[in-house]
Amino acid sequence: MKKFCLFLALLVALAFNASAEVSFEAGVSVEKEAENSAVAKDEAMKDAYRQAFLNVAERLTTKENVEKLNELKDEQLIHFIQETDVVAEKSSGNSYRADLNIKINGELLKAYMLENEMIEVVAVPADILIIPTYADTQYNGSVLFEDGNIWRQILLSKGHIKAGSLNFDVIADNFSNKAFLTADNVLNMSEDTYEKIKFINNAQNVYTVHAVRAGQNSVLLLIKPFGGSEKRIMVTDDQNDPFEKAIQEMIDYVYNLMQQKSVDESGYQSKIYAVFKYEKLKDWMEMQKRLNAIPQIKNIETGAMESSKVSFAIDFSGTLETLIGSLESEGFSLTFDKGKYIIK
Repeated sequence: MKKFCLFLALLVALAFNASAEVSFEAGVSVEKEAENSAVAKDEAMKDAYRQAFLNVAERLTTKENVEKLNELKDEQLIHFIQETDVVAEKSSGNSYRADLNIKINGELLKAYMLENEMIEVVAVPADILIIPTYADTQYNGSVLFEDGNIWRQILLSKGHIKAGSLNFDVIADNFSNKAFLTADNVLNMSEDTYEKIKFINNAQNVYTVHAVRAGQNSVLLLIKPFGGSEKRIMVTDDQNDPFEKAIQEMIDYVYNLMQQKSVDESGYQSKIYAVFKYEKLKDWMEMQKRLNAIPQIKNIETGAMESSKVSFAIDFSGTLETLIGSLESEGFSLTFDKGKYIIK
């Protein structure tokens, strides 16, 4: 009890930014009999709180940890109850029954699980969480966290990967992720597993990227967002390591997919980040004037200028495809390379 109270005192200092769409509400039905209806109701509510608490906890952690949480006493557990909505109830002389909707204090539950090592959460949100699996045609089966996943090792060796405004992170090798993911289930994970992985890793979007060695100079990529269709990309590089080119192909594909998603979700209003190389500053001034004259382009935000190169953002309406068409009609070309669009 002392440790629990200390935890409550320290809770104010804990911060966590939850991005996963995990529900902290649970509907429960309870019925109790006792010497009178008041005692029956009191016992029924204790059962209801515990049911709801454990129901929500199951969405966030393993069964073993849920069993540990079930060891909390009623007076400890009550701290996690944030709101109770009585849908229906009925009392008699010595019984009470009710249908309830109970909301759990998610921040308190997450903080308690973190402190008691029931979950590992990445503090900084990831726009794109990559789950890299690998298979070598010389061997059977795929690997994820196991030894031999050279695809994951190469991605990790790149450190922080950024494309435009998007941050790419590789899934961490920790006990929480290992509790729910294997090399065999990532390409077809359930919605329950997907929500857990989003929550654990504080991720906005999750992509499984399976790499298959298809020869000395070739790699086959299978890229799949949760609930989306699978994209196959064959990467061949006779001069260099094909995995280097595979990383860029993966980034380009996911970035473009996310750009289109952004357009769809924002009512056909989006933004891209571009680079323009110039010989004289007046070339950029003229370029900016011509871009602003295109009706689809709503705004140009100028960023860093260095070494005869300017970085800028284009706010536009409509789809990316129509923007490219509008630019081409004005004599411009737009290509994507290493996380940014190049305009010429």
